[in-house]
Amino acid sequence: MTRTFASRIAALTVVAAVALTGCSTTPSRESRPTIVPAQAAVAPEPTVPPAGTVTPAGAGEGLAFDPAGRRLAAIVGNEVIVYSVDGGLKEVARSTLSARPSQVVPNRDGGFLIAAGKQAVVLPRDTGADGSVTVGRKTFDVDADVLTVAPYSRDDVTVLAGTKNGEIVALGAPSGPKTITGPVEASRILVHGSDVVVVDRLQSSITTVDVPGGKIGKGLRVGRGVTNAAIDPNGRVFAVDTGKNQIIGYSAAPLMERFLYPETGSPWAVDYDATDKLMWVTRTATNQVVGYALGSGMPEQRKLFPTVRQPNAIAVDAKTGTLYVQSATGGGIQAIATR
Repeated sequence: MTRTFASRIAALTVVAAVALTGCSTTPSRESRPTIVPAQAAVAPEPTVPPAGTVTPAGAGEGLAFDPAGRRLAAIVGNEVIVYSVDGGLKEVARSTLSARPSQVVPNRDGGFLIAAGKQAVVLPRDTGADGSVTVGRKTFDVDADVLTVAPYSRDDVTVLAGTKNGEIVALGAPSGPKTITGPVEASRILVHGSDVVVVDRLQSSITTVDVPGGKIGKGLRVGRGVTNAAIDPNGRVFAVDTGKNQIIGYSAAPLMERFLYPETGSPWAVDYDATDKLMWVTRTATNQVVGYALGSGMPEQRKLFPTVRQPNAIAVDAKTGTLYVQSATGGGIQAIATR
């Protein structure tokens, strides 16, 4: 146990106790204390050219890489634009959603999942000859605004959707949707096998979810303003605490803090390269992306690149090591050859 971890035990235990308490004593959603969610820093104009190549694209804040189909998806306005990546970015399809998407993630066997309005949308791996995504597209309607989605594969459930009112909705089973009462806001859902955790930006917390049992489990406070998070193939969770300029690492099962590392420059987006074993984090205050090795148990900086302005989204191709960075101000999508 590290000294940093030990010093935080008392506060974490309080949060965990609340999460584990029975429904009869757990405060209602409306009465739980919340914070104003942390925001990305407003990036200055870049002083150096971005590394790699930049493909023109509209302002957006959402990237996902599909390793099965070797496609990159980007949120731009009310659309998700899909690019082929080998030989440079080339638009191959676009899909218009009923509301502005809040997240796009790769689906388990190819294609993408999208959170948009009160819907969770499944985009298939293949597209029509005209570039439209119609055949095989599937939409799940949810009662509240969907902020996050994640692929899941157990008990016929194929998609988990997290909502603005804190519910986790299990979708795809013939028996119909299953709703789990979660935190104040289900801001991000992360899945590793049967292990599921949900990030709540309004409470700056991370909580385990027992999907088969239909309940949440242990919860931990995450600094002063968690914003984004990623999970690696080993079940390690990397949470960005933008509110306090730090990255906090956890194990998903059991949910336990593993490291806390200061990160300058208003950290925001995070992803993990499973081949190079690097955690990538963007710095919106300085227009940079930094790669950390984690072999020692603590982040150790290995790489640093200048980015497009306002790098609010990233995605990594673990096969080639190419890192994609999206500008939230219309500066395009950047491709960095990191190897």
